[in-house]
Order: sequence, then structure tokens, then C-alpha cells
Amino acid sequence: MSAEQLVKQLKKYSSAKRQRASQWFFKTAPGQYGYGDKFLGVRVPDIRRVARQFLSLDFKEIVPLIKSPIHEIRLAAILILVEKNKEAIKNKNVALRKDILNFYIKYRQWVNNWDLVDLSVHRILGQAILDNLLGKKILYQYAKSQNLWERRMSIIATAMFISQGKLDDCLKISKILLKDKEDLMHKAVGWMLREAWKKDSQRVEAFLKKYYQALPRTTLRYAIERIKEPKRKKILQGKF
Repeated sequence: MSAEQLVKQLKKYSSAKRQRASQWFFKTAPGQYGYGDKFLGVRVPDIRRVARQFLSLDFKEIVPLIKSPIHEIRLAAILILVEKNKEAIKNKNVALRKDILNFYIKYRQWVNNWDLVDLSVHRILGQAILDNLLGKKILYQYAKSQNLWERRMSIIATAMFISQGKLDDCLKISKILLKDKEDLMHKAVGWMLREAWKKDSQRVEAFLKKYYQALPRTTLRYAIERIKEPKRKKILQGKF
């Protein structure tokens, strides 16, 4: 198996109509967050289907895939890493997990759109931190990065902690990101706060109350999405 064979398989599922739709959906016009990204027009389920056929690819074959200018090819590479990591966890192969982790960090500049981040960072980076294979410091470095995707990695990685009821890092990183100017970050922080709310509603509502004046409106709306009326309306008005 080779990178070339994977690309050939992906192209079998391409669609010109879907390609145009993807370029619009992922904001590839000048000045937008996905500017310059290119697409084949392949659905995510089909990308997953192809990726599962190439889990035996070694890292040197994954390099040209993750560095590809084509979005779906990069996603296939990332999904291969996620699946390899899942198997390594199952088989308690710590050495392989570290190799996957180091590869992901080394080539993170190509994990450069919201779906690429959201489908991988908590499963690779977040899980590694949870299992003490990596320190948390990297998330706080990413939270202060000039790079949008590194900042998104910092908060989405905490999804794995949240799933275990560990909310400290989500709240600390959310605080760091409150002044972020990107709408994609407002949504990401709100999403993670909503997930944290499911685990400890009182603690998250206390956080929202404390930082209400600094919270972007989008973040607040996402965070309280699961709160029932009329309480949700009161929180939107700053009445806790």
C-alpha cells in the first residue's frame, strides 16, 4: 500500500458538485479562514472508508498525505493516525502511541481547518495528556499562539478531559481565549463549555456569571444551549 494508492481510491468518490459546495462551506475565498484550501469533493464517510483500508501505511507514506494541498487527503491522513492511535491504546502499545503523538505535533501546521482539528486533537493530544504521555503545558502554549488552529487545538483537546469529569483545563483555557477575535474560536469555547456544563452545571454557570461581561455572545449562546427556558433567557440578559 502507498500514498498514491490512497489518493487514487479517494478520487473514485469525488464529485464536482460536492467540490464546489465544500469550497464554499469551508470558506476558501480570499480573506476567509480556509483561503487556498482545495477539495476533491469527497464525503467524510467515504474518506473514513478509504482511510480504514490504509491503516498499515507507515509514517513516511503518511507524510505526503498530511502535507497535501487537498483537504480530503489531509483528513484521510489524520483519520489514519486516529485509528492507529485507537489500536495502539487497545494493544497497550505505548511506543507506537508516542510515535503517533510526535508525528501529529510535528506536522500540526497541516491540521489546518476546524474539522481536521475537531476529529483528531482530543483523541491524540488530549488522550496522551490524560494518560500522562505528555504534559499539559503544550495546550497553554497553543492557547496563546498566533495560529488559529493551534488555539482551537488547545480548547478542543480538553474534550477528552471533560468526558472524564475533569473540567479545570477547559475553564482555564476558556478564560485565556475569551478575548479571541475569531468566530470559530467563540464557537469552539462555547461548545466545550456546553460539554463541561453537562458534567457540572453549577461550576460552569458560575464561570459564565463571573466572566459574563467578557464573554463573546456566540460563546455564551453555545454554552447555554442545553439550559431550559426561561433560565436560558435570563442568563442571556446577565441575570444569574
